[in-house]
Amino acid sequence: MNQSTFARDPREGAETSGHDRLSGKSIRYLAGIIQVDAAQQRGPGAPLGSESSLTPPRMAFISLISAVRLVPSKRAILLQRGDRGSSSGLSRYRVRVAIKSTVDSRTRFEGDDIELDLHDFLDSQLPPLLEANGPEAAGSAALLGLEPLTLDVDGEVFTLEPRVDRIEVLRTSGNGTAVRLDRAAFSDLVQDVVSTFGVCMLGRADITQGDVDSFVEWEPVLRSLIDGRSAYRPGSITFKDREGRPLELQQSFTLQDDPDEVGHFLAQAGYLHVQRVFTESEMASVSAELDEAIAAAERDDGASWWAQTDAGEWYPARMLGFNLKSPSLRDLLGSDRFAAVMTFTNDEFSQQDPASGDMAEGLLKKVGVVEGISDVSWHKDCAMGGHSRHCCGLTVGISITDATPDNGELGVVAGSHRANIPVLGTEGLDLPKLPLPTQRGDITVHCSCTLHMSRPPISAERRVVYSGVSLAPRAGDHAADHDADERRRERAALNEQTGHAGSGSKRVSSYEL
Repeated sequence: MNQSTFARDPREGAETSGHDRLSGKSIRYLAGIIQVDAAQQRGPGAPLGSESSLTPPRMAFISLISAVRLVPSKRAILLQRGDRGSSSGLSRYRVRVAIKSTVDSRTRFEGDDIELDLHDFLDSQLPPLLEANGPEAAGSAALLGLEPLTLDVDGEVFTLEPRVDRIEVLRTSGNGTAVRLDRAAFSDLVQDVVSTFGVCMLGRADITQGDVDSFVEWEPVLRSLIDGRSAYRPGSITFKDREGRPLELQQSFTLQDDPDEVGHFLAQAGYLHVQRVFTESEMASVSAELDEAIAAAERDDGASWWAQTDAGEWYPARMLGFNLKSPSLRDLLGSDRFAAVMTFTNDEFSQQDPASGDMAEGLLKKVGVVEGISDVSWHKDCAMGGHSRHCCGLTVGISITDATPDNGELGVVAGSHRANIPVLGTEGLDLPKLPLPTQRGDITVHCSCTLHMSRPPISAERRVVYSGVSLAPRAGDHAADHDADERRRERAALNEQTGHAGSGSKRVSSYEL
């Protein structure tokens, strides 16, 4: 089996679940009681001393910490004085090890995909996957009520047919969903370069039987079968605070709050509302520069997405590369306040240069839009594919105006970044759906694989800037060098493609909160 084809964990086999990580298990605190030589104590909360000065109990504890790899600089070891006293002159200290959260769920390297041979995949690589992951995938298919999936790859036809305890491969057509695609598209689909929705949106697949929804609903089962990533089961995701109590999902933060608390919430819920990050005057400046960019936009400029209102007006609803048109926004994106977003978890993030790259989009959401991308239904930002190489990046929304139910606020599905589910819609999902109302100058943050949507304004327009940060490249990542103009053209073209791909999809038209 070619190991490049399938998902693996670049972090030496450690599991991740979108929470905190300790030797491959999701936990938040390690608490213990150790005894420290009273003659060497340095006072409550003091840093640990050099190894040469440590008594055996403390040395043992340091060895334990090293064994579970709690040594990165963002993780803290705190000593708190406990009950004193014993005839041996030892003091007792309660040791609390605070482990920062992570949202890094990558299991593949960027650029590790290969040109997959169809026959080699079917004859050599698929059988062991069916043996190892077939029962779990079959259970997920049954839970989702999936019909068989037939793939026609350049005339080579086979069907994945769910049984009670396995996925069976038939070298013939089935009676469920049928999709025709070429070998390159099939290779990319298997290796999560592109998703089921992505091959449809990009015009690389034809649905010859069934519809877009029935194909998209196979996504979590394909990832379960090929990647070993279990599909979501109702009730399997819970929300706990740092003390193990139920987590309050409708809470807000400020930049003055404990970043570990903020990061824990982000890892658990998949989103944040951070208040009063930017000022009224800063938002007024950005809004004025958005007006200027909108006035200068043209339908065929490749740098804007257009929408039409029920009054017949076409207008630029989304300005790509808005940071290049807004000096005020560039200052904010380069500020310590924006950079704070990258400090909440134990992950290393990478941000584009605000002065040289397309790293922010300015949105104007008007009332009564009937065509074009202004109001985006439930989706994950990784819906096009690549979850196993990129998630979770963070998308940051800067509220130029207030966001309320009247002007198209953001909605999120809590915990959906931890769930292997269809990348569009919320049908049959038991996770909480929540609005994120904001005031001018607030920011929202959501993980790239958190289900979210922006519902249509009812009585007032909304203005917002979206930017974000990506997980930093690792040794082993080899990102392709894309031309900036080409990338912008492809990004803008998604406007038309979304309307085409969603024409037969109920999932792409869902705004229910």
